[in-house]
This record gives sequence, structure tokens and C-alpha cells, in this order.
Amino acid sequence: MLRGGVAPVEPAAVFHPTSDRDIAQLIRAAYQQGFPAVSARGHGHSINGQANTAGGVVIEMSRLAEGHADGVRIAEEMRYVDAWGGELWIDVLRACLEHGLAPRSWTDYLYLSVGGTLSNAGISGQAFNHGPQISNVHELDVVTGSLN
Repeated sequence: MLRGGVAPVEPAAVFHPTSDRDIAQLIRAAYQQGFPAVSARGHGHSINGQANTAGGVVIEMSRLAEGHADGVRIAEEMRYVDAWGGELWIDVLRACLEHGLAPRSWTDYLYLSVGGTLSNAGISGQAFNHGPQISNVHELDVVTGSLN
């Protein structure tokens, strides 16, 4: 039943990883067991509910960001940021400002996850000047079930 235009779905489980290796192990196990779906959820903002999966496993990425010992890391001399996908853009901006820096392009609403906006290109009001967020990414770590 639709409630306010939202179709409620329930996952079979919610996974709270402590590392990227935990995520890789889950993906591998889900593939080997023929589990229906695994989805990543940063802070719950998603298009058509892709942050949830009916009968599958939801990976709660924001929990990992909260427990991530290093948080947002700034390489001031090289002028780049290293952040976990579940990190909020507001936290990235705050960390940058402590070093007199700012992201070249960020989302108009800063309480979204880095991974979530990058998965949708990160188009915002600054995109006309510096391109979408994804155009300003030097490197991404992609977690697969290979455990490498």
C-alpha cells in the first residue's frame, strides 16, 4: 500500500559493517547464497527507494562513518580530501574549512552522504563552475566480493 507516494519495503536484514572488508564478505556471501539483493544506505535519501531492498540486506553506511577512526582526512599540501562514502558533506566541508580549504563542488543540501551524491554524479548549483562532484574525484575505492 502506498503511503504518501512511498512504497514501504522491508529488508531481511540491516548490516552494520566495521570495515570495507566486512562489506566485501557480505557481498561475496550474498552472491554465493543467491540472496536477492544488497543495497547501500548512507543517510536514507534516495531516488525510488534504492537505499532499501525488499527481502534483501541493507548495508548501513552511516554507522561505519560514525565509527571510522580517521573520519575525513585532509591532505592540505596536496589539496585533496579522503572520505568514507557514508560521510556527510557537511562534515567534509567542516574538515576542509579547518585547513582553509573547501570542496570545488558540493551538493546544495549538505546532509547527504558522499557516496550517495557521487553515485548520482553530484549535480548542484556549483556544477556550472567546476562540474559535478564526480568530475572532481581523483580516486574511488570500489568494494566487491573478491576480498582483495
